[in-house]
Amino acid sequence: MDEIIYYEIPVLNRPYLIAGFEGWPNAAEVSSLSIQHLVEILKAKKFASIPMENYYQMSSNRPTAIIKDGRLIELIHPGNHFYYSKDAIGKDLILFSGIEPHLRWNVFADFFLDFAKRFAVPRIFTLGGTYDYIPHTHPTVVSALFNQESLREEVVEAGLNLTEYTGPISIHTFLQEVARKRKLEAISLWGHAPQYLQARNIKVVYGVLKKLNELMKTEIDLSRLENASDYFDHQVNDLVSQDPKLQEIINKLEEAYQKSGRPFPFGKKEEPKEDKVVYIQAFLKRQEDEEKKEN
Repeated sequence: MDEIIYYEIPVLNRPYLIAGFEGWPNAAEVSSLSIQHLVEILKAKKFASIPMENYYQMSSNRPTAIIKDGRLIELIHPGNHFYYSKDAIGKDLILFSGIEPHLRWNVFADFFLDFAKRFAVPRIFTLGGTYDYIPHTHPTVVSALFNQESLREEVVEAGLNLTEYTGPISIHTFLQEVARKRKLEAISLWGHAPQYLQARNIKVVYGVLKKLNELMKTEIDLSRLENASDYFDHQVNDLVSQDPKLQEIINKLEEAYQKSGRPFPFGKKEEPKEDKVVYIQAFLKRQEDEEKKEN
């Protein structure tokens, strides 16, 4: 089986490769939504796909079906797709929207970077989301991980937090290491979403893509995301104002965050109850469904 299936082989001028993965690196849907927005706003065209069979447990990422009146209408398979945008922002880009592989990371990373070499990609960006003990009332925190010391100054100048972490890794970090060995630049951007707000977080997506714009020195139009981010903030603030207990917890988190200047593990002091997390998520899901009906 071919590792990558091509529908077209575009001629691109040293494009950056920007990748997002569903699964563990996709807290608050930051990774998948970031790529989705870029594909839409740049009108990027799909030109290649990675077959699922060799790298995924299909029982974990099952195909979905549309069935009506007992008849199968459509079977939708999870996918890993490459898109390209040629000179829409003064720079060629390749966008990858996929699922973090379950199996054979070494093989996946090798052919992923072989693909990058084929198109003379000078730098890879991976975009991810992580839950953190931070208040939603503060500016979005975006941290960065880079694989070559020469990238440090650029990352610092962009105002990104430098990642401090010890623990299990995602495919982002694995790709960084393989890229380093191949002398290919790679930067991972991570948007930090509040732990108590486990829902699709447009505000964090906007924060991540703003930093990506700075690092690439491009002007991708983020106005739609900016408006959605403001609306999201308004929704959450309105909900929190109606719940004194939740407001109290967030106030304590804000105080601790201001004193430390770093994300604060408030779970050691007082955690928001699970029902509060679910309540916020359900509320925002209802709002999203209502918006879709209006459109």
